[in-house]
Amino acid sequence: MTDTLRVAHCSDIHLDGDHYHHDQYVNASDYYREMFDRVLEQMRTHDPDIMLLAGDLFDSNQATTETIEWSMELIADQPCPVAMIPGNHDCLVEGGIYQRYDFKAIPNLTFLTEEEGESAWIEELGVAVWGKGMVDHSPNFSPLGGCPSRPDDCEFYLGMGHGIHVPHGEPSHRSSPIHMGEIEDSPFDYLALGHHHAAMKLVTNDTTAAYCGSPTDTVGGAATYAVIEIEKNNVTRLEILAIPGTERD
Repeated sequence: MTDTLRVAHCSDIHLDGDHYHHDQYVNASDYYREMFDRVLEQMRTHDPDIMLLAGDLFDSNQATTETIEWSMELIADQPCPVAMIPGNHDCLVEGGIYQRYDFKAIPNLTFLTEEEGESAWIEELGVAVWGKGMVDHSPNFSPLGGCPSRPDDCEFYLGMGHGIHVPHGEPSHRSSPIHMGEIEDSPFDYLALGHHHAAMKLVTNDTTAAYCGSPTDTVGGAATYAVIEIEKNNVTRLEILAIPGTERD
């Protein structure tokens, strides 16, 4: 176990997407694969203890067999534990990717899929990680609803959620709302969020959470990911980092 946990956080990769075709790629899907590979490479340079993938690994449940199997091999090749939740684009629909392919068989991957939420232990790190499996991207789905209190015997407690941020005092009829009050009341040392493609730090005196942005979309000014260091004395440092060469002028 360690006194400081280093976390790398990525989301909204959208493998097999076609929204941001670049002229240098014959197929748009090549862009998404290259950027996922590149962001994992960048994340590894920080020597993380764990990587978090906070939803939308795939752009849809119609991703190709080649891309799905490639992604599974790439995740398995990472030198540290990885934890993941599905997102709204690759949610747990009947016949979807995660029913057809057993991501839980990837040795280093903790894949959280229970609709009511589930916790898993990564014992060698003293880490408990919690998240929900999204089945229906609707206003009735609460990505943080019912998250349990901090386990007594964990060293570090990590949460993941995929949905839209709702600031204080603003109503929302959007699907999968994550209210700021829920973030503030959450028991996690770090809360890794996905869905917003522009990075957003949500840090208070008691809470450290972030949307890390997307490694395949520069809507926030660059393709981004997050690196977090958590000390046992509850000091948490959060950085949003750009993949080199993706910064917009």
